[in-house]
Amino acid sequence: MENNQSNDQPLASEVRSFYQQDFKHLLLAFFQDPVNGLYSIFANPPAKGFMQSVIMMVSVFVLYFAGSYLAVGDAREYMKFSSFLTIGITPVFIMLFITLFSFVIKAAAGRADLKGELLTGALGGLPLGLVIVMLLILSLFGEGMNPFTLFSSPLGGGWLMTLAVLYFFLMMVNTFQQSLRASGLKDALAWYLSPLSIIISAYLGVSLVQNLVY
Repeated sequence: MENNQSNDQPLASEVRSFYQQDFKHLLLAFFQDPVNGLYSIFANPPAKGFMQSVIMMVSVFVLYFAGSYLAVGDAREYMKFSSFLTIGITPVFIMLFITLFSFVIKAAAGRADLKGELLTGALGGLPLGLVIVMLLILSLFGEGMNPFTLFSSPLGGGWLMTLAVLYFFLMMVNTFQQSLRASGLKDALAWYLSPLSIIISAYLGVSLVQNLVY
């Protein structure tokens, strides 16, 4: 019993420390210098990079799970628990596929580090968290969109949501590109591979979850 409590305390401390210190640093790097802000982080991954990646992925899952529950409004009465679970795990699968593509590309160049690539997947998936936040904001004005519809038709949520999805997509591409450049990949190659990797990761992530559920 005492061992379980001692194991839980360091984990809780890691999560608290991440959101009080490290997460702020990552967000500032992400938004203050969108072109090269994450470059140094990818070039020199932090010692706690693996744990930070796991925390971010779990956080995105919780955000989508709880956020979708709030965003659908009264429709939640007709939805099953598994529906919200599906919404929650979809962005996580996308982040894991981003990790996989980053690892494969860098492995081909002889520069792969699996723990480091998890950080690429986690940071590359941060814009996915902004998607559900925007859905929540729109729902406050009665212009919400069912998250299921968003995954099946990302560009079918009206002009405002379409612009937002495209903007978040470009943010994901830019993050992935910085990760490839930090590994020493040529800029031109990183420029071509980044959008392709993000598109395929999103497609595979959504398709995998749909196949598992249906």
